[in-house]
Amino acid sequence: MPEYARALIYILGLSIPVFFVAEKIAGPLVDKDEFRRWRNCWIATTFATFLSSSFLAFVAMILLVSVYIHRCAKQPIFFYIILMFVAPCVSMGLGIPGVFNSIIELNPPKLLALLILLPIAHHLWMDAKNRQATFLDTCIVSYYVLLSALSWRYGLSSVLRGMLGYFTVILLPYFVFSRGIRSAKDLNRALLAFAVAAMPLAAVGAFEMRKGWRLYNQVVQQWEVIVATPYLLRDSMLRASATAIEPIAFGFACMAGIGCLMTLRTRLSFSKWTYVGLGILLVGLMSSLSRGPWLGSAVFAFVALAAYPKTALKVLVCAMPLVAGAAYAWPARFSRFIDLLPFIGSSDPGSEAYRSDLLANALIVIQRYPFFGSLTFLEEPEMQRMIQGQGIIDVVNSYLQIALEFGLVGLFLFVIFFLTLGASLFTRAASPTSHEPSINYAGLFALLVAMLFTIVTVSSVSVIPSIYWAFAGICAALPRLRREVIRTPALEMRVLSGFRQ
Repeated sequence: MPEYARALIYILGLSIPVFFVAEKIAGPLVDKDEFRRWRNCWIATTFATFLSSSFLAFVAMILLVSVYIHRCAKQPIFFYIILMFVAPCVSMGLGIPGVFNSIIELNPPKLLALLILLPIAHHLWMDAKNRQATFLDTCIVSYYVLLSALSWRYGLSSVLRGMLGYFTVILLPYFVFSRGIRSAKDLNRALLAFAVAAMPLAAVGAFEMRKGWRLYNQVVQQWEVIVATPYLLRDSMLRASATAIEPIAFGFACMAGIGCLMTLRTRLSFSKWTYVGLGILLVGLMSSLSRGPWLGSAVFAFVALAAYPKTALKVLVCAMPLVAGAAYAWPARFSRFIDLLPFIGSSDPGSEAYRSDLLANALIVIQRYPFFGSLTFLEEPEMQRMIQGQGIIDVVNSYLQIALEFGLVGLFLFVIFFLTLGASLFTRAASPTSHEPSINYAGLFALLVAMLFTIVTVSSVSVIPSIYWAFAGICAALPRLRREVIRTPALEMRVLSGFRQ
């Protein structure tokens, strides 16, 4: 049996029971017919991924799936999230032979944005209310304009490529979600979609680590994409990546799924199926062996629980016996896990040293090109010292990446956008008068903080920017939501019930 066929069978075998669990979790928010469309489109896109002999063939198949979504789905907007992690997140240049060899660099999230979100954006733009700009809108448009304008430094063809690329990753998801989310129930559906999309990804990642086999490697080869390091190890274990290609991006997706699942609020209590789904996502997070997302998940838990001190104390009391029991029952595995932890572990100590040296050298280059950065920053002598064994310079810090390429002006616009968004969420979380029982403001704020913290440890590659820009759009929709008061049963007021009050 061909390798791609075996991989497809394993993926379907792992995902079908996961979707069974996800359907149980989704019950209060999504009816059965709509959830089955989520699942069936995910399966159809998975088949398209493995059966396409090239990326162009994949594009043609996804076009058919998108036509079905727009014709049959009740809310097509959520399919962008559901399908975000289905195919390997590798970029391919598409253009006009002999004119522009590469008009746009497409990867699956960008393709989904064009096919699913663009028609929705056109419909939303027709409503004059959706064209009213806020301060957040001004910040993100200014950031987009700056990035697009600075693309001219790479040549004429790069201007068009940059404008289209940044539009599909930044502006389009932000606009659609900030205007397309109309109610608290829609917001919770968007969070649910992230959790559902991440669950099969997590299951596949856990399998990859266990078996030491990248299930999507054959697809990447069929699409004729070269991956610098297809197999990354840590402490002699394979770091799972699934469709994210990069292990830390895979961990980021699992972290986002965990945060979204814990931030959900529904009319039903926190059921056993939610705990099962959370367990799947945690196993996926662990299989990434990526310390940044591990720390990000800890930051999310700390910030979310800080809003509820009594709940935090109960969680701590419950967690201590579990940790002690694990250390006693599996001492060797527990010791190995401790070695993998950042700062205190002894495994791969060069990772922290590399990040420290990167910061020191990058600051020198930023001082040399302070305002708008440099397109040749990687060629600077300080950055050349950071070449790794694979012959690459890995700028494992999104803020440094922005400052190096787009200068402090670009970094300022990026930071001011997320600071404003975070301040808005914090204000709502801290104000009882603005609190709707059906929206977990503290959870949203905690997840935003976790994402912004985690990108300190990784550049914005793979699915990472698609996740945090879409999530930013979801959070930016809050001021426009219709008032929807939902009485939460007292049964929901318990430990780990999505950090409810």
